[in-house]
Amino acid sequence: MAGAVPVELTPENYQEVTRRPGVCVVDCWAPWCAPCHEFTPLFTAAAARFPAITFARLDTEAQEALAEPLGIEAMPLVIAFKDGLEVHRASGVMSADALDVLLGRLAAVDVAEEKRRAANRRLTEAGKPPPGVPKGATWDAGDAEWTFGPKDSKGRQHGTWKFWRADGTLCNECVMKQGTPHGVFKRFHEDGSVSQEGTFEQGQLHGPRTWYASEHFTSERMHENGVSERVRKTVMLYDQGEVRQVLHFDGTGQRVIPTTGEPYPVRPAHLPEDAELREDLDQWARVSLNAEGERHGLVRFWDRQGQLLWEAEYVDGLRHGHYRSRAVDTYADFRVHFDEGQAEGNLAAGVWSLLDAQRQVVLTRDLGLAQDEEALERSPVFSNLPRTAEAWREFARQARAEKRYREALLATARACATAMDLQPLTEWLEQLTLPRTRQSAHALAMSVVQEAGERWAPMADCLMRGGEAATLLRAYAVLLDQTDRPRAALDFIHAALLLAPERKAYLFTRGLILLNLGQPEQVQHDAEQLATVEPDTARFLSTYARALFPRFDFWAGQEAPRCTYDGLPEGPQQPLESIQQVVRKYATRIQLLRAELLQRFKPGASLPWLPPDLSGLLPAGPVKLEQLELEFGDEQVEIDETLDTGRGLADLVLVMRSDWSALTWLLWACGEKTFRMPTRLSPPADYGQGAGQASQRLWQSRDRRLRGGDGSAAGEGFSFEGVPLGELHPNLVSIAERQYAETQAMFYWLNDSDHVSPWQSNLRGS
Repeated sequence: MAGAVPVELTPENYQEVTRRPGVCVVDCWAPWCAPCHEFTPLFTAAAARFPAITFARLDTEAQEALAEPLGIEAMPLVIAFKDGLEVHRASGVMSADALDVLLGRLAAVDVAEEKRRAANRRLTEAGKPPPGVPKGATWDAGDAEWTFGPKDSKGRQHGTWKFWRADGTLCNECVMKQGTPHGVFKRFHEDGSVSQEGTFEQGQLHGPRTWYASEHFTSERMHENGVSERVRKTVMLYDQGEVRQVLHFDGTGQRVIPTTGEPYPVRPAHLPEDAELREDLDQWARVSLNAEGERHGLVRFWDRQGQLLWEAEYVDGLRHGHYRSRAVDTYADFRVHFDEGQAEGNLAAGVWSLLDAQRQVVLTRDLGLAQDEEALERSPVFSNLPRTAEAWREFARQARAEKRYREALLATARACATAMDLQPLTEWLEQLTLPRTRQSAHALAMSVVQEAGERWAPMADCLMRGGEAATLLRAYAVLLDQTDRPRAALDFIHAALLLAPERKAYLFTRGLILLNLGQPEQVQHDAEQLATVEPDTARFLSTYARALFPRFDFWAGQEAPRCTYDGLPEGPQQPLESIQQVVRKYATRIQLLRAELLQRFKPGASLPWLPPDLSGLLPAGPVKLEQLELEFGDEQVEIDETLDTGRGLADLVLVMRSDWSALTWLLWACGEKTFRMPTRLSPPADYGQGAGQASQRLWQSRDRRLRGGDGSAAGEGFSFEGVPLGELHPNLVSIAERQYAETQAMFYWLNDSDHVSPWQSNLRGS
């Protein structure tokens, strides 16, 4: 019944409800869709406000047969029917006001007109211009428009050109001059009213460009990016392609705030006329843009009362030139109310001044040269090669003499970390950087790390502007570790810990770096210290260390394998010669990995975590690892047995772990209990359980990663490195998944004599 609680659609009532005379709106939702649950009470409440409309809801998961023909791509989705014809769709969570606007427009929908437009769209799909579109018009698939107009002698658009939508409605009319827009243009809503109008000069917008809202459904865009439905007209003022001002008006012609539609506040009298209110900041702003929409020229921001907050000169989107800002309670000297200086490409440079309330200089500091992203990224200060503390101090002295203060400070941090002596770093920070309050320094550093923690220059610039050094040095440690420079990373995290020894959380960062340096014993020591303040993080670090550096002994058969699958294989189907060759390939891969890892450490270094030497399985030396493509019926299958040894230590160890698991289970499957080349096939009695276990544990691991469960019924779970799968951190589940995927691929190969190699691409699916 219209106006009652929304009807739940089922196969039995769907046709009757959606084809009723009048308007029917359907809320398409799913139980797992959080935005859908947010929208439900709004939709239900609207039924009371619009008693003439039938409201219905479609559970797309429970009623898949009804949902599939509707072609639903996003939810929540409101589909509107009128007299049984679909006339509109709107996706996403709408506000109550926006929903009311949508429902109010449905009464004015002309069903006959909608049918005519639908017929026109079918003509367009058939390549035929619909009625109203000239026969000589051509279809532009890129813009999805019919186009028609005169051309000059060179075939360029010249004169008044018109454009139509696929449904035959006129959408654009524009004056062209030798292929370039030049003159008045207008766009139109489907009902024929003007949606936009403005003027081009030699291809650039110039003067006012005005948008008009429609009281009917339209494909023309206006109410986007949070613009309220109350806005009925928007005027954007252009100067040769650059936006100078944007004005929004309601239906009475009163200027309004775009996001709310409320009356625009009175601008403080002393501000320029083109200063606009930024509702998101509650600040006034004067921003000039270039043709690409980037800040260009003088940009100024004031608070609501009109006091200047900051101003800066921009060149094509980057701060370049003079900068000044209000800085009360920002700097260590309480007298400071303002700071000012120069910027080059968004980076502070040269002499900066701190000023009191009367704009008298309290302090000046030379921030040196602005070193951009490219210069810092290639700087030796981030080299992974170790240096002595004195070598780093000499580098720092040279950089300081050349006003490369950013490199000077970073090199001093490495020197202090190497010598475990903090004093030189604290002295240089006091001498070279702007002296902020502790709270301001921390807030600045955190904001820059969050916004630009994967870039070299912004963090160094933040250091010069007084950002907290410990936070920034830790961020550099993370970035260096992620770019496979763990020795450099270790210096920076040590410097950060010297500056902030109370921050035990930094031990987690150091632990990850130490893992990339192959030092699991020290990682376990850090995990013990971390456990006093962050026990969950400490458990993750400890488990990760065990997963990366396990005890490489004969893993297979240490406990009886088990699984709950049926139809398990009874024994290998590959011939002994093929098995022996694959054993050699696993051994070759592991030996290559061992050799690569050994090269990364000093000769004679003790690496107790390395797997044992498997050269006994390769009496004739390493075997060739293949790369080829094969056809299996209609399927193209790739085989890639090769290794990429240029990756980080952790990645290499994880590959080795997976290969080790597959090799030991392969030997076990032949009846071996140690690393010896099989000379006969004598599979154990629980062979099928071993093969099934690999597949079941792979499925359980993927279930844990994707859905958060442990993929098993009671009593069917397993532990990984001493941790039950259901308690294993999601970031560590992928290690188990990778190991069992490799072991499963080996068993898939072993159990089918048609397969050529465990490294076939078609063995690494489900």
